[in-house]
Amino acid sequence: MTINRTQQRGFTLAEMAIVVVLGGILLAAGLMAGRGQISRAQTQDVLQIAADLQTASASFKQRYGYLPGDLPSALTLLPTPGNANGTGGTLGNGLINGALTTAGLATAANEVGIAPAQLYAAGLIGKLGTNPRMWLQTQFGAVHMAVANAANTSAAYIAANPTIKNVIIFFNLPCEVVIEVDRSLDDGVDTTGRAMGIAACTAGGSLTRYFVPL
Repeated sequence: MTINRTQQRGFTLAEMAIVVVLGGILLAAGLMAGRGQISRAQTQDVLQIAADLQTASASFKQRYGYLPGDLPSALTLLPTPGNANGTGGTLGNGLINGALTTAGLATAANEVGIAPAQLYAAGLIGKLGTNPRMWLQTQFGAVHMAVANAANTSAAYIAANPTIKNVIIFFNLPCEVVIEVDRSLDDGVDTTGRAMGIAACTAGGSLTRYFVPL
């Protein structure tokens, strides 16, 4: 009986090179798609935090007559951890006063520091972190509600938005996230409009502070 054996051969160098190149292209495409999905998720997280704080602050003011942190009678109206009157400014004046460090830390007792705790105590946000100097955070840095003064924002922001009294401040957001957030909330330019950064974004970099109207 005769057995037919098929002739077999290996890949040529040219064929192997083509496979390697195609593999590299597919890997690069996969990595880009993965980064895009991560960036979109990070953008949605920031947008959700901004929307939640805007809604919660409006509800707080409707219920108590004052913004969180600016409430004069928190000692009697709220349970822990929000049952403290904020310091660092005049309570009841419509401004969430208090200074922030460059790292995004508030003074725990001031109006900025106590504001998230008051929202939580009122049942208007669902969770807090464990650091009373920055109760709220993204994966990149602190999030605060604060008066839109020169110390917390910038001269450019104040000049462009003289009627905005308080802002949500996001610390250390990557520029790609900033641009996507700005496209959703404002004009897509990080140095103009009602939502803007402390400086111009640099590709591949991050912004120390990004401001969204409260």
